[in-house]
Amino acid sequence: MNEWLINVYKEAGITSFAVVAKVRKLLNISKCGHLGTLDPIAEGVLPICIGYATRFADYLSSVDKEYIAEFMLGVKSASYDNTSELEKVSDIVVEKSDIENELLKLTGKISLTVPAFSAKKINGVRAYKLARKGEIEDAGSREMEIYSNTLLNYEYPLGIIRVACGKGTYIRSIINTMGEHLGCGAVMSGLIRSANGIFTSQKSYKISQLENMVENGSISEAVTPVYELLDWGRAVVKDSAIKQIRNGISPDHSLYIHLPIEHSGDNFFIMDNKNNLLAVTERVENSTSPLKLKMVISY
Repeated sequence: MNEWLINVYKEAGITSFAVVAKVRKLLNISKCGHLGTLDPIAEGVLPICIGYATRFADYLSSVDKEYIAEFMLGVKSASYDNTSELEKVSDIVVEKSDIENELLKLTGKISLTVPAFSAKKINGVRAYKLARKGEIEDAGSREMEIYSNTLLNYEYPLGIIRVACGKGTYIRSIINTMGEHLGCGAVMSGLIRSANGIFTSQKSYKISQLENMVENGSISEAVTPVYELLDWGRAVVKDSAIKQIRNGISPDHSLYIHLPIEHSGDNFFIMDNKNNLLAVTERVENSTSPLKLKMVISY
């Protein structure tokens, strides 16, 4: 498993870093990384890159997300959730229609305040470290792209929303801003990431499940190769080209079995005829080597 991903279901109460550490130990591999931090309070989809897949993280993390979040009205907190001290704001019972109208306003590309207790870096320091020292009250603002906010359930003071959004969106910020606009305050009291790109919670695996799969020798059922996740062309080369590629030499036209040059993108995978990934390349015009090597996959 040298360029694979596993769709892990992170359980609440554990950090994303700890999940990565567990997967690394479980599979006995040195290179592991996740696609997008989930707060300890949160649970849900946390794709883990294995081996060479970590080098595709920038491509793989720039995908849309979906969250199911619980909120509590009438209070606010420094962290925008219920993990820090709650401050009473109001006993006003907000109408369901007012919440729906506010959520509708909080869609599109909008600038929202980033929670002080977040992993955002400020002058090279994580915001939450500064917040713990009382040095910041928030971590500035960021443009976040929110496609939809849907109120799924509401019984004062609790409600549940489904949020479809782009990369870098803080669900806590949406809820905090909603509370401010409604004049009653609001904090996030629970969060599930239900989808991260093509990865969904329905097809994810808890650490305990992965442990059983490793023990039973069926872990291959839980992995997805990186080349199935990116819409790049897939070229296939003859066996005689494999050694050349591993020596860092871009193959010429004659060494390809299949060359999908009609593919619209500039990035391509090079595979052997047994569907093993050999290299990542980019298109080159007017050259005897149509695809230039960018990264060679070593086994």
